[in-house]
Amino acid sequence: TIDSAKDVGTSAYETASRIRHGYMQTLNSYIGQPTLKYANYLWEKFPPVRWLVYTLAALNSIPLAAFIGWSILTFGVVTALAGVGIVVSQGFFMFLGFAVFIPVSFCLLCLAGIWATIATGLWASLGVANFGLVQLGVVKNPKNLYGPKRIAEAGIHDRDANR
Repeated sequence: TIDSAKDVGTSAYETASRIRHGYMQTLNSYIGQPTLKYANYLWEKFPPVRWLVYTLAALNSIPLAAFIGWSILTFGVVTALAGVGIVVSQGFFMFLGFAVFIPVSFCLLCLAGIWATIATGLWASLGVANFGLVQLGVVKNPKNLYGPKRIAEAGIHDRDANR
């Protein structure tokens, strides 16, 4: 049923296009061509028509230029006002964004500082503990906190253990 509806729609479109094309050709042949021929005849054989067109163009050039200038000016004013409105609204939303971003960023900065301090403290404590264990003789290798005996029990041989 969808294919048959599609076929009916396609055939209706083709029929309408064919009728429209024929109508436009008929309209052009009965109205367009004679009007164009008559206008060309008047333009070439009757000089007052040219005088009228040239005079209308000359007399309307100043008002047309004023209208175009006015259009450009009003477009510029409206665009400037819209631009100011856009800047103001964008600034407002930027302020709202910063009102959320700055406190969140500050809290995350504090948390990162706290975590970095804790990690640095743990790393330093590990170094101090390693130094202490090496000094006490519990660990022979300062790089190996578990000691060569524990590693050997696990079946892994430490190349620096025999130093």
